[in-house]
Amino acid sequence: MMLVGNKTDLASARAVPTDQAKAFAEENGISFLEASALNSTNVEAAFLQILSEIYRKKAHKEQEAGKDSAGTVKVESGGGAKKKDGCC
Repeated sequence: MMLVGNKTDLASARAVPTDQAKAFAEENGISFLEASALNSTNVEAAFLQILSEIYRKKAHKEQEAGKDSAGTVKVESGGGAKKKDGCC
């Protein structure tokens, strides 16, 4: 999740100060960025940042589940199930 302060080009109409928004984001454990779609400030950066965080969290979860970030499974030797007959 990410908090994006939009319409930074309208500084005179600001309802929430930057410091207050940053503090809120920190208290809630989310990212914060200010952007303006009108002059294209930080719009792409917001998307790239959230996608980067999603990727990093997904890779971390896969590592905890016994996989590396390349998607391969770690195999440890010993204690495996034995086949009863020659079939699949």
